Amino acid sequence: MLQLKALEYMEAIYKYKNFTKAASALFVSQPAISASIRKLEEELGLKLVIRTPKKVIFTEDGEQFMLRTQPLLQELRAIEADMINKHKYKKTVLHLGLSPTTPPNIIHHIYKDFLPSLANNEEVLFDEGGTYYHIEKIISGELDLAINAIPEDLANYNIHSIPVHRQEICLLIRSDSDLASYDKIPIQLLESTRLTSLGESSYLPKRLEVEASKRNIYLNIASKHLHQTSYIEEILLGHVAGIINVDNSNTFRALYNHKELVSRPFLEPMYLNMGIMYHNDVAISPLSHRIIQFVREISRWKNASKQ
Repeated sequence: MLQLKALEYMEAIYKYKNFTKAASALFVSQPAISASIRKLEEELGLKLVIRTPKKVIFTEDGEQFMLRTQPLLQELRAIEADMINKHKYKKTVLHLGLSPTTPPNIIHHIYKDFLPSLANNEEVLFDEGGTYYHIEKIISGELDLAINAIPEDLANYNIHSIPVHRQEICLLIRSDSDLASYDKIPIQLLESTRLTSLGESSYLPKRLEVEASKRNIYLNIASKHLHQTSYIEEILLGHVAGIINVDNSNTFRALYNHKELVSRPFLEPMYLNMGIMYHNDVAISPLSHRIIQFVREISRWKNASKQ
């Protein structure tokens, strides 16, 4: 039986005559579209499209396929719109994961511009947490998407990502710490530094552990926290060090304005990508589409203003 997603993929390819543009328009990966079309052709036993260096060409069977399926898609969308109109007062909820260190320009614009644009029957439910916490919730269907650090092993989870910002990893310490006298911290000093860490739900400590392992550095991690508030509290009161991914415009918000705390970059800079994550195999709702487009536009505007 024909899958609706395959029909939508074919429609986008027919419109753009290009797999990359079709994938971008649908917010899916190009391999996902290629695999879906290949499976569709295998099920039908027909060659529908031919990829050339310049564009995608539809075969005669492909043209006939589109001629017959496009009215079906239009009818399905009309049915969907009709059902939505009949239940226009039913709430549409976007379940959005949000990292505590999400870039402030994105946060501010979501609060200031995106939320006021919602219809009366739309709302956003925010869920703060670490990268792997959000990945688990995306897989289970509890989250539609998340804005968080993108881990290097993301491909293991069948999750698609859209990078929107790069942040530097810094050491987080008290301002009266001996390490605060450094402008940049040699990572080797961490061997003699008592550390606290975020728990397994966060990608950040794994990133540091990889960098330390490359240099045969042993990390003295005394404790781990599930929540950033208690993590920062221990650094503040327990005279230990931690790490945080921030940029200059984000530091004070991420540290809850604790003036006793400072961040220091490492001598050998370490970075991670922040971005949008969502499941490859789950249809994206119209509200999810809107916030993805919104965040991408904010990111493009921010990057353009730096140039």
